[in-house]
Amino acid sequence: MSDTDSGTRTPRPEGGVRAVSRALAVIDAFNSETTALSIAALARRVGLPRTTTIRMVETLVDEGMLTSDPHGLLRAGPRLVRWGALAAASWTLPDATTDRLRAASDATGETVSLYVRRGLSRTVIGQAQSRHTLRHVVRVGDELPLWGGAAAMVLLASEPAAARRDLIGAVAAASEGRVSAADLGRDVDHVVQTGHAVSHGGRETGNSGIAIPLGAAARHAPRIPVALALGGPTVRVEAADTDAVLRELRAAAADIAASGLPPALY
Repeated sequence: MSDTDSGTRTPRPEGGVRAVSRALAVIDAFNSETTALSIAALARRVGLPRTTTIRMVETLVDEGMLTSDPHGLLRAGPRLVRWGALAAASWTLPDATTDRLRAASDATGETVSLYVRRGLSRTVIGQAQSRHTLRHVVRVGDELPLWGGAAAMVLLASEPAAARRDLIGAVAAASEGRVSAADLGRDVDHVVQTGHAVSHGGRETGNSGIAIPLGAAARHAPRIPVALALGGPTVRVEAADTDAVLRELRAAAADIAASGLPPALY
């Protein structure tokens, strides 16, 4: 009889959990801008001793998660191709939703994105970039902190009230002094009361955002909260008609509720 069948669960060894976390940290060190790293550079990025990094890399190469070229540079391995295809199948937006994000971006002139929370960060799951040369630049898959920005405030406000205080405390602690739990709590309470967030320089000086919860219809309600956010240079966002931007975002949210989100969210 398995542990599941007997109603019990065998605790996972702490060392095994740590090894998995370290392996994921090694893979996360790579991105679309940094596709090749030396052992030394990788060790610096993940904050692990060189010997530990070498052991992790050897295992990941054996498993096909990484590959090493003749010059000793490490790159994504062939096994990640399958994982990438799986991610694309699970997280790709419906065409109609992508088109609606583009329409909202063109209507406002700014980058419009969809975010979900992962732990103490938020992840971009869909986006239409502004057509301006000077624009808010984040990419699908990017992770940003929860301690600043309009989308972050909306995601925090969307959490159940019973869990919100502890989450805000953890986010404030992770900000390393950038925000206090009291200030963060006030910003989140404002979103709860008004249904939207406006942030000027909350995460990055010169960058501003306006965000709302997606508020999907029951037939298409996602499992977890989703924020729909506009981002752009403060000089443009401050000059924009906030009420008009909110009307456009709310209209887009209603349309996206009908057109749908990535399959992984249902």
